Amino acid sequence: MPEYVYYILFAILGYLLGSLNFSIIIGKLFYKVDVREHGSKNAGTTNTLRTLGKVPAIFVLLLDTFKAVIAYLLVFLFTQKPEFSYIAAATAVVGHNFPVFFGFKGGKGVATSLGACFCFDPLLGLYVLLVGVGMIAITGYVSVGSLSGSTSSIIFFAFLDHSPFKTLKLVLLVILTVSMYIRHHENLKRLWNHTENKISFKKKEEK
Repeated sequence: MPEYVYYILFAILGYLLGSLNFSIIIGKLFYKVDVREHGSKNAGTTNTLRTLGKVPAIFVLLLDTFKAVIAYLLVFLFTQKPEFSYIAAATAVVGHNFPVFFGFKGGKGVATSLGACFCFDPLLGLYVLLVGVGMIAITGYVSVGSLSGSTSSIIFFAFLDHSPFKTLKLVLLVILTVSMYIRHHENLKRLWNHTENKISFKKKEEK
């Protein structure tokens, strides 16, 4: 088969794995709650924390991160070609944001993008994680940490990476970062208007 067919097939595989949105799955399976109907309406870790609590949020964070890694590993084990694997990891983010199994209404791709960064380069993933967590700790805003980590990934790769397929990975990082800004447009408006909610790990009081 022509090489572009493999790109398409593995992109679809990554997308389908990414469409397994675990905030929705865990919420519906264990709590009979659709997180998209509560809080920020977003199917991601932060809204899971605010809606369901810390334990399910931790599971969502880990599972949504690892599905990009699983997509990468499956394709790499099958093909031994990193370029196909990078595509699968990146399209897992698309699946998370627009899950075919849940009416194309998903999350913002933060955790899954982090997983993709670890696939591109483990040091990159660690760097992005540290920047993101650091900015959340300083500002109290998950959105600021998420966007800072994503933006810094481009800077890291543009100036510090000299690995094979650098151009492909850099293009994918730019696409993921632009997508994250688009998905965070409401957060950016609230940050501008000083109405964005800060993260809180305190248990929500019952009304």
